[in-house]
Amino acid sequence: MGDVAPRPDWTAQQLAGFLAAVGSYLDEESALAGAVQRSAIAVESEFAAITRAGRVLASVGFRRGREPAEMLVAIAGDDASTVDVPGTGRCHVARVDVPVDDERLRLLVMRTAAPFGAQDVALLDMLGGVLALALRPLRALEVERTLRHRTEATAAENRGLLLQLQRRQQLLERLGVIERSILQRKPLQTVFDLIAEGAAQVLDHEIAVLRLLEPDDRSVLRLAASVGRPGREHVIGMHRAADVGLVGQAIRSEQIVAVEDYGASTFRAPDIESLGVRSAMAAPVQQDGRVIGCLVVASRRRRTYGASTRNVLDSFAGHVSMALNDASAMEAMRTAYGEAVHRANHDGLTGLANRSLVSEHLEMVLYEGRGHDVTVLFVDLDRFKSVNDSFGHTVGDRVLVGVAQSLRACVRPGDLVGRLAGDEFVVVAENLQRDEARRMAERITRAVSRPLEVGEDREIVITASVGVTVAADGRDAGEVLRDADVAMYRAKQRGRARIEVFDRAMHTQLLDRVETEQSLRRAIARDELRVHYQPVYRLGQPSPVGVEALVRWERPDVGMVPPDRFIPLAEEVGLIIPIGLWVLRRACRQVARWRAEDPRLADLRVSVNLSARQFGDASLVASIATVLEASGLPAECLGLEITESVLLDDIDATEATLRALRALGVRLSIDDFGTGYSSLSYLKRFPVDEIKIDRSFTAGLVTDRADLAIVQAIIGLANAMDLEVVAEGVETDEQLTRLAELGCRLAQGYLLAHPTPPDQVIALLPPEGAPVAVRTHDDPDSVDS
Repeated sequence: MGDVAPRPDWTAQQLAGFLAAVGSYLDEESALAGAVQRSAIAVESEFAAITRAGRVLASVGFRRGREPAEMLVAIAGDDASTVDVPGTGRCHVARVDVPVDDERLRLLVMRTAAPFGAQDVALLDMLGGVLALALRPLRALEVERTLRHRTEATAAENRGLLLQLQRRQQLLERLGVIERSILQRKPLQTVFDLIAEGAAQVLDHEIAVLRLLEPDDRSVLRLAASVGRPGREHVIGMHRAADVGLVGQAIRSEQIVAVEDYGASTFRAPDIESLGVRSAMAAPVQQDGRVIGCLVVASRRRRTYGASTRNVLDSFAGHVSMALNDASAMEAMRTAYGEAVHRANHDGLTGLANRSLVSEHLEMVLYEGRGHDVTVLFVDLDRFKSVNDSFGHTVGDRVLVGVAQSLRACVRPGDLVGRLAGDEFVVVAENLQRDEARRMAERITRAVSRPLEVGEDREIVITASVGVTVAADGRDAGEVLRDADVAMYRAKQRGRARIEVFDRAMHTQLLDRVETEQSLRRAIARDELRVHYQPVYRLGQPSPVGVEALVRWERPDVGMVPPDRFIPLAEEVGLIIPIGLWVLRRACRQVARWRAEDPRLADLRVSVNLSARQFGDASLVASIATVLEASGLPAECLGLEITESVLLDDIDATEATLRALRALGVRLSIDDFGTGYSSLSYLKRFPVDEIKIDRSFTAGLVTDRADLAIVQAIIGLANAMDLEVVAEGVETDEQLTRLAELGCRLAQGYLLAHPTPPDQVIALLPPEGAPVAVRTHDDPDSVDS
């Protein structure tokens, strides 16, 4: 049959029904016709046929009397996967062989729909095997009928032969009934009773008993079936020792044991002898090659047991084995099918429902329209990637399993808990009030945040963001899941470890975000991105010593898009890497051109911001080296600004990347210093050249004593460590004066110059030799972009 399982939509019950139907026919012609018709139904085909030696034995799908015999024979004989059927068109073909005795039939099916897959062929192969099994007894019975008819014509000449054939036919008919009951998957007790009755009738014995060993105690035989002992159950007994009497000898020897004079036999048992038994015979019953019981016939008359009689009993014992093996195979098939269905619908790691089952279940409860709402909770673990990165995927898997157990404990019986992918989980609950849904979400966040033991002396604490949506009957399952996902995303945006309930405004924001993302993906190709430059001044000098390159997006339909609208989105979806590389190329080329063309900018430096994704990009160092070489800008004239949070994400990897960048000769700057996770030990360890005071501290420099103290400390620290310090966000003369008093040498901000398009930067430069002029908001030459 091969290793390919039947089609998953063909259940074990349907297969059993097919087997029962084919096995119920009494002649070969009917069995072939029924098998063809049911095979076509099984694989959803319009046409089917069985051929043998150039003849069509049965077919379906064609008008009676107009079957294209020659075409069917030709199709059966080749291996083409498609054929043209007159009046129908192109059809896909599948063929399997049906070996019966010494000849080979061929079953073929054709359909216009999808090609036949391996599961279809496996199912056809199985049906062909069943058909072969059903045809053998029918052919044997037909042979016997033919012989009987011939013998009856000469009955006067050979009455003895007629009687023998009658008995032979009786045996075959009895065995045929038993085989059909096995094929039809009738209860084992029914089959056992048929076997006991058949053995007693065909062998003309008054008593027949079938005993089987107890599965968990092979020293005990239980009574499985019996005939000819009404009212004497107390004599034979439901249980008896397996090593006693004739039965014990047959089990030990694994051979038929016949006793013609039971009273004189050493194998006699008092309880059987009390029934008046004078002759008896026992045949061992096997399952999978192992003796598991015994079939006994006994008579109150003296009998002689020749080879033919022994063979008859052995045939009935063999059918017990057949029934047991078939039942075992069917149970294994049911188990395998159930396991396959479970694997197809459940997550292999956590055992929760997978995305397919969640979607199917959600569609069902929404479609059935039970008159109440359906609540979906979308649960996403916060910063789970850092768990995998820090502790490995084995620990990450343990966390996922622990979270799955926590979720199961938080829901009601009947609620569905599923894992969609990665660290995304979902709960589908029916008939849940909105306040109850909120409480369930709160239980989940509390349960997930409890410390999880993931090894010896190791606990991990993780949090979850939960999005909740409540949907009425008739909603689309995909839309409901999307709404819950959007609410979860809002929880992430608002700080994580919180619960958000979906509302329509979220959907509008989602659509806007999707539209913005699509436009942003096209922005580079459409030349919509711009680089503006904000000068950095050394206090007391008229020309800038450097510029900071800042990306801007000029959409044709809406104009300038604020950086906080698209840069976080670019970071999230991965576009920040190509955008950042584009900015780096533009800025290096532009500054190299200014240095070459204007003496006032001969020493100009440029600084470019690196995002978290860019800093983690394996090709970062090589890309920067390539840009420097192509632009001709000296490496020491390029500064890279990196925030503290990025630097401290992975200390060892950060240090390795920073040293590789320093080896190129570029300058390294810590941006927004003091707002992240400032640590003097890291500042000492990392090869940085500059720190930039965050604009939030500069803003309170004159009015807030705490900000003043922080700025003073940062400047003092930088001077002590021989680092340059740049004050960002300088907007007033008072701030600039105070910075000068504190010893800060470099500054940038709106007071000095706004971020400016490249064609306007030269206009900001004073004539050579002119005194330093501080730009203010009242300066008409100031450029506000």
